[in-house]
Amino acid sequence: QFLRLLLRGTFDRVPSLQLILGHWGELVLFYAERLATMDRVSGLEHPIATYLRRNLFVTSSGLFLPHYLERAASVVGPDRLLFSTDYPYQYREGSDARRFLGSCGLAEDELAGFAHGNWERLTRQVGDGRN
Repeated sequence: QFLRLLLRGTFDRVPSLQLILGHWGELVLFYAERLATMDRVSGLEHPIATYLRRNLFVTSSGLFLPHYLERAASVVGPDRLLFSTDYPYQYREGSDARRFLGSCGLAEDELAGFAHGNWERLTRQVGDGRN
């Protein structure tokens, strides 16, 4: 659905619109290079990569895989990553979530953003009417 909205020009008409995709972007981020090939025929105002970095937030959704985090950060930027679990659907005993945050490899400021700051910034924008 994100791609449908994107290719219909929704983000050109409403550039401040922000969407959240779960599960590290529901595969969209893993096809970023393939999507970029549509830039020449899409009729959009910007390259597709611009919309990924400007209009999309992604959550981890309980998939605690460092290489997914690295890919997501490289496509949308660390300031658009939202930490989340899939509780109660994919609950795992123990401290997997805390362990992942402690060892994910993000710089301290990026980790603070991922853990809570990016969400706070996003919801403050929405609350201020800047969505």
